[in-house]
Amino acid sequence: MKGIWLARLQNLKRKPFVLISMTVMTVVFAYILSGGVGSSFTLLVATDETNISEDVLEKLQNNNDYTITVLTEEELKETIKENSDKIGVLLTEKTYSVLANIESDTVRMLSLEIETIYNELSFRNQVIALGGENKWEEVEKDLVEDHAFQINKSAMDESQVFRYDGALQSLFGFMLYFVFYTISINVQFILEDKRSGVWNRLKLASISRFQLYFGHLSFSYVIGLIQMLLVILVFRFLIGTNMYVGFWKVVIICSFYVLLVLAFSLFVISLVKTVSQSGVIISLLAVAFAMIGGAYWPLEIVQSEGLLAMKWISPIYYGMEALKRVTIYGETLGGVITYISMMMLLAILLIAVGITLLEKRTERYHSSE
Repeated sequence: MKGIWLARLQNLKRKPFVLISMTVMTVVFAYILSGGVGSSFTLLVATDETNISEDVLEKLQNNNDYTITVLTEEELKETIKENSDKIGVLLTEKTYSVLANIESDTVRMLSLEIETIYNELSFRNQVIALGGENKWEEVEKDLVEDHAFQINKSAMDESQVFRYDGALQSLFGFMLYFVFYTISINVQFILEDKRSGVWNRLKLASISRFQLYFGHLSFSYVIGLIQMLLVILVFRFLIGTNMYVGFWKVVIICSFYVLLVLAFSLFVISLVKTVSQSGVIISLLAVAFAMIGGAYWPLEIVQSEGLLAMKWISPIYYGMEALKRVTIYGETLGGVITYISMMMLLAILLIAVGITLLEKRTERYHSSE
């Protein structure tokens, strides 16, 4: 097995183009289609320079969901008038105005958040007016330590709530799509070794079938996982994409997804005779799975019942749904155990079937392409 890893590492050193190109394309496509920012959007804000409005502005600036640009009132109104896709907020001492050309969920959520900030600041100022700064510090401490109120917000039917994050949709979609190619190309080395006779020579050298398969598959698994980790780290720490405190859950789900793609790629090469045939099939299926699995667009906007029914055959669907659930929807790993279990079950089944077919059809892999 050590020899297989060394040979694969030498091949990767000579031909690193696949890993590098797939990683770079994931970052470029996801970055461009997400608008070049993380999960935040630019919010234009103007204030009347009173203490209350400045305090509200400060709280908005501390929110990672927004990138704040401060303008004067005249500049704000002129910018909103010229750019229909922009959202602006005019903050005054007693009230606020959200300036937008289109009513949307984003505008409604923003209005609710600003109103909440005003209410909190009003409560604070009333406490200070009655008891002074010390009294407010005491009340604030009690609220934090004693948890005087516990408010849980949830929809009547959470499963029916559609939440969209363009940055994460692009990131997860292209990451799952391109890593499909990376892993598949690496798994094809098994087919190439069988076709060229290297596989049989290694077996004659007292290397067990388990070591041969495990060596090739473990190397492909690590390469695929490294690619996904590189992409995730770039977007999380360099670009600043908001992952909703789900970073480590994303990493864990990616590890299961890589195993599923590995198993599927092994199953595909067990059905074909040559590497070129495998490459064609993988290319066609990768595009199809991305479309029906929700990599290019959210499945929530798809109206075709036929396409929605086909999503269950796409490996990308399970990874995409699990990743969105632990980030955008804030679920725990337990909340996506169904998707994780399906990835594990399908991976085990496909690996078992793939190896069985490869062993039964070994003699066919000696034919030339």
